[in-house]
Amino acid sequence: MSIIVDGTGKGTRAAVDSDNRLKVNAIVEDVYVNAAEEGDAFNINTLELTLTGTGPFTQNLLYVKNNENSDIEVVGWFIGEAGNRSGGNTTSPILFEMYGSPTGTPGGTEVPVINRRIGDPRVFDFSCVAKPTNVTIPSGQAPLLYQYHYGGRAFGTVNFTIPSGASILLRANIECNDVSLYTGFTGYVRGE
Repeated sequence: MSIIVDGTGKGTRAAVDSDNRLKVNAIVEDVYVNAAEEGDAFNINTLELTLTGTGPFTQNLLYVKNNENSDIEVVGWFIGEAGNRSGGNTTSPILFEMYGSPTGTPGGTEVPVINRRIGDPRVFDFSCVAKPTNVTIPSGQAPLLYQYHYGGRAFGTVNFTIPSGASILLRANIECNDVSLYTGFTGYVRGE
């Protein structure tokens, strides 16, 4: 017979049912929810980007590099379009692609990383750039994410890991000449 004794010194023992299962009173929550409560969850948002070219054209949208000591777990991806496509083929979907390990040092507009726990002082150590320039995809690499977007707003559950020191590049293949949109990710830093 085994007995589990309270290690805090209160002298209590654990209850076991007739099938020899330990009786517990537990609160179960999603890892992302717990990370948000602890100040370890984030939101990365490009805010509105105006994209202009001669359709079809490809535009880099977002570069993210993990400079933390721990992995980043990305759990959500969102896209929003202002609905103001013009010129060229305005009815074709926009194709979004995400690639891992892009090369080059990105130029562009720095994107803030927001802590999902309001008022939490934690600052995340990511490099995030909107409309990054000087970044290329390794030859022959297939996209990690591949998504057609027809307009409006979309949010989807995704599950991928950006290890410490690794990076991703999100880009769009656009058929029209002008469009305004935003995109980004939600996720958390894995506990050490």
